[in-house]
Amino acid sequence: MKIVKFIAGMRFFVLIPVIGLVIAACALFIQGGIDLVHFLGKMVAGLVDLETEGFIIVEIVETVHLFLVGTVLFLTSFGLYQLFIQPLPLPEWLRTNDLADLELNLVGLTVVVLGVNFLSVIFELKETNLAVYGIGYALPIAALAYFMKVRSQINKKSREGEQLTSIGDIVCVASESKCLSNEKKD
Repeated sequence: MKIVKFIAGMRFFVLIPVIGLVIAACALFIQGGIDLVHFLGKMVAGLVDLETEGFIIVEIVETVHLFLVGTVLFLTSFGLYQLFIQPLPLPEWLRTNDLADLELNLVGLTVVVLGVNFLSVIFELKETNLAVYGIGYALPIAALAYFMKVRSQINKKSREGEQLTSIGDIVCVASESKCLSNEKKD
């Protein structure tokens, strides 16, 4: 019985990443706010060349990016707390039901980070081969998008009570058209 209580009490170790993620989110919010005020001050003072729209767009998007990353970290901390400690009185859209929800948030964040980084490369004034950069950014985004599709369909099937018994079932879930044509042949 003491072992069961000990193991159940170990869930409170999740407070370490919960608190760490909240601190990181707050730091990003503060840094984003400072960057935004600093950039707007430079614009008002005329230190920024308003003719270079690309620079302005990149600066604003990178600042919004900081806020977005902070928000995802904040939501991840809420999700970990809800999953391991106790439910929180939050609106339905903020509730986390399983670790897959947190994974999808993290994958979505990664896609946004890659997109913002590529946007920065596009608007830089350096001579670069954008095709190479584009492929380098597009491949992981495509792989992560496919992962998100497969993961969400697996979750949907499991919520509906269906059991996926093999890796073939999982692949069929991701590409239903191939599986339907294979079933017709049988």
